[in-house]
Amino acid sequence: MRTRLLGTLILTGGVTAAAITGAVALDAPGDTRNAQASAASQVQAAKRQQNLFLRYVTAGPCTVYLNYPKSKVKGNGHPLTVPAGQQIIWRYNIDAKRAMISIPARAHNYPWWGVTDRSCIGKSIRQWLIREKTAKGWKVVKRYPAGRPIPNRIKQGRSNQADGWRKVYFPETSARIVARHQQTHRNATLRDRHNFVIGNVPANWHVNVSSAYRSGRHWVKVYVPNAKRWGYIESSVLH
Repeated sequence: MRTRLLGTLILTGGVTAAAITGAVALDAPGDTRNAQASAASQVQAAKRQQNLFLRYVTAGPCTVYLNYPKSKVKGNGHPLTVPAGQQIIWRYNIDAKRAMISIPARAHNYPWWGVTDRSCIGKSIRQWLIREKTAKGWKVVKRYPAGRPIPNRIKQGRSNQADGWRKVYFPETSARIVARHQQTHRNATLRDRHNFVIGNVPANWHVNVSSAYRSGRHWVKVYVPNAKRWGYIESSVLH
């Protein structure tokens, strides 16, 4: 519920809850100090927020893959194409070549997250960067200017932490497997421990389920053979 609440709080500028729910960074489970710090940061974030989903215009056609393209990864045979001049949301750079993005135009169509080449992402549009909650509603206190390229940081995404950034665990670590070949019953996104999207898990794919959970067992860590990747999916996807 914590993740969904924050996802609703940062909804703005036409980005749907479906596209961004859960993308706010979370602390590691099982640590009381982390939980206390997280609760305090959530209160602060509710009053002062950074735009975690900055928009850019594509400089050329962007080929968007379901999961990071590498040998033996399945599901990338029919990638999406975002035409030149369209808006995308940059989330973070996976490496020197590729980035994780969201496609606003597909906010109600799975998948809306995917991996693309950084070279096709153009400049930013003018948008809010920092805003504060007042008695009269949200007030923009700082704007992100038009014409900026995406950041060069690798495996770091914007967050409401003090320095404005958080590490992305791409790839995620492994865990003890307790059930193999479990079928997913609906489309899902694959997340890291801080809830950054690191891939996609379509309905009817099979995963190996581990004993690792977070957020009150809302998220379970799995290995996705088709994507060749570890990460968290919502536990309800398996029921």
